[in-house]
Amino acid sequence: MPASTDSLIARLQADCTAAETAERSIRASVDAQIKAAEIQRAFAWRRLNALSDMARAAASEPEREAAVERQLVGLFRDIGWIETGLAELGESAQPLIEALRPIAEALHAQAHPDPAADAEPPVDPLAAFRAFEDWYARDRGQPFLQVFDRYTPPTPLVEF
Repeated sequence: MPASTDSLIARLQADCTAAETAERSIRASVDAQIKAAEIQRAFAWRRLNALSDMARAAASEPEREAAVERQLVGLFRDIGWIETGLAELGESAQPLIEALRPIAEALHAQAHPDPAADAEPPVDPLAAFRAFEDWYARDRGQPFLQVFDRYTPPTPLVEF
């Protein structure tokens, strides 16, 4: 083959290699964006479920401390960390409980507004929850809403 033909084929092969590299890069970027969007969607639904359950518990209990306790018990039960009460968590969970308490208090205050407390603007429960999520991620090195992940071991398929 003439040198000019070899040169042409080499340039075309280089173009193919460059196109494949570009395609792989784009696919990797899109895959990463999809994965990030999937996580954001899952966390948004988990946040909705957690806060709506807590808000219902807050609305059903007029006494503030009882409402806060009920909300936290419900949340930790949903996560799967307890079955009956906060005492099951132990002393090491106190920082976590204390970090969640402002959210529960804000939800209770929203459900049962105090007319005498007009001087202070109410705490936004969603803002409090997002602040908690930031604290948890800094403190524990992972997103809080990831604790709702449940590992399900693979089970063998049995045919009868």
